[in-house]
Amino acid sequence: MAKIGLNNFKFGVLTEGEGGVASYGAMQSLGKAVDANVFITSNSAVLYADDAIAETDNTFSAGTITLTVDDESDTTFAVLLGHEIDSNTGEMIRNSNDTPPYVGVGRIINKMKGGTRYFKVEFLSKVKFSEPTQENATHGETTEFGTQQIEGTIVTLSDGTWSKAKTFTTHSAALEYLAACFGQTVTADTFTSSGSTTETLTHSPTSIFTVTVNGMPTTAYSVSGTTLTFDEAPTSGDKIYISYAYNA
Repeated sequence: MAKIGLNNFKFGVLTEGEGGVASYGAMQSLGKAVDANVFITSNSAVLYADDAIAETDNTFSAGTITLTVDDESDTTFAVLLGHEIDSNTGEMIRNSNDTPPYVGVGRIINKMKGGTRYFKVEFLSKVKFSEPTQENATHGETTEFGTQQIEGTIVTLSDGTWSKAKTFTTHSAALEYLAACFGQTVTADTFTSSGSTTETLTHSPTSIFTVTVNGMPTTAYSVSGTTLTFDEAPTSGDKIYISYAYNA
């Protein structure tokens, strides 16, 4: 299969309970995906006996993941790196005692085979990210867009699981599976606008996937609890579609 796209960088804070049962906090967006590189290190041990190889070990040892996003959000990176957001000033405060949490990390890879599109979900069960390098440059004669890289270490859950993946024929099915990896459920609400700026959702979203008005995507909204508020009220009679994940 040819890889033709990448989207939906998601993460959720990991909790490993008794017996090694893994659960995740709300699925959150890490930023718009630019690229992802995963490097796996395997154990490499060979036992020779009677002048021949008797045993080998090439099992998973550890790995790293490097993600590039369009921009870093202070509120998102604070969660990812264990920093504090001051509720009064809005500052992200970095402290030498901050400890990044372990998180689950997922992404969707778009593929093409025989003229058919496929959507592969890759989920890493336990990752700890480190403080990213800060690189900045002055504006030159031409505009150059900057991106942000962040690198994490991949380890195993207590039962040995470190990753899972599944391929789908529709993007919506891939989103549902990705949400399920974090213990979330995907649903969609539809409305016919009354001309109000607000609509009441069936559930409280943990992650919004798509909001459209008459089929046109929009990002001009905010969400609090089950209330979605548009920056400007849609026209009465407009068809509104909202796809999102929530904790079942």
